[in-house]
Amino acid sequence: MKKLFLVSVLMLALSLSSFAHAAVKLGIAADMDLSIVAQIDNYNIVVGDSGFAVDYLVKTGTFNNTTPLSWYFSGGGWAGWNHGYGVRVPVGVSWEFAKAWDLYGQVQPVANFDDDFKLSVDGAIGVRFAF
Repeated sequence: MKKLFLVSVLMLALSLSSFAHAAVKLGIAADMDLSIVAQIDNYNIVVGDSGFAVDYLVKTGTFNNTTPLSWYFSGGGWAGWNHGYGVRVPVGVSWEFAKAWDLYGQVQPVANFDDDFKLSVDGAIGVRFAF
């Protein structure tokens, strides 16, 4: 079932790129678990072994025009990890270290709503390739 879901997400990402001319990046990250990540236009999608998250990029920018560093602020939701669900607000930095490759790191405050309300702060680091 999980393999079918992962294949479906990858096929969706590739078809969006071909049919809608969407900007697509695919990669891997340590985000709650080792995960497959995709950035499709303004959406970040994280699919792990035991959960998934979808975030919308609210604001992006660069530090200056001479460095390949950019920053972003997003918001979204997650489900599945530890049988929970909730919202998160990732804030991160992305570094384009080679043509079509970027490395990113983010910190995300997380609200967990499964049994009782809990706040925590998680992080992620990953690498992506742009198509």
